[in-house]
Amino acid sequence: MKTFIIGDIHGMNGTLQAMLDKLQPDEQTDRLVLLGDLFDRGPESWEVFQTVRSLAVSFGQRFVLLLGNHEDYLLQPKLTLSQRMVWDRVGRGATAQSFARHGARMKDAVPWLTEHCRLFWRGEGIQCVHAGLLVDPIEANDRAVLIHDHGITMQNRYAGPLTVVGHIALDAPTYFAGDRENYRKLPLGETAPLPENGIICIDTGCGKGGSLTAMAVENGSFLLRSAR
Repeated sequence: MKTFIIGDIHGMNGTLQAMLDKLQPDEQTDRLVLLGDLFDRGPESWEVFQTVRSLAVSFGQRFVLLLGNHEDYLLQPKLTLSQRMVWDRVGRGATAQSFARHGARMKDAVPWLTEHCRLFWRGEGIQCVHAGLLVDPIEANDRAVLIHDHGITMQNRYAGPLTVVGHIALDAPTYFAGDRENYRKLPLGETAPLPENGIICIDTGCGKGGSLTAMAVENGSFLLRSAR
């Protein structure tokens, strides 16, 4: 079984489709993990939602959707004024417009997202959260850290079991060793062994003028692919 991990999509359904065409995951045997932030910024959030719902059906129990901060804004029953202002600044309007073009509303997605989103996923030799974590195990971290934290990756201070994250848009997928010093950009299209510890961030700015990055994991190794 291969595990395919796809970074933040942000309303770019054409890019998501291009990535799926590149990866060619087997719906009968492979696992698909989405790191969250399906919506906002890009113009096709409604279309992304339809694609993701279809993927959930096709992959069944091997489909994983993590809760991103943009989903969290939508799912919270009541936002503070500050939270609403942040959400407006990071693309809420694009999602509202996308759903409206199809005679729908953003809140129509709430029941499905509530049922399918989870805070983390843990596999063999690898685990995933949307934003970051401070301590091991994952369950010991505050919910806000897992979904919203901006400092953990860039401060390079997590050295626990290897974790793949999105959330922080970088110009290239990057490995952070967790020692506050060592990091390296990761090449595309080259198979390499999975590190045992640290963080790999695969958010490369999809919806913000960057690309969508995905990781294919199999037998202790990984390969990164990119799509626009």
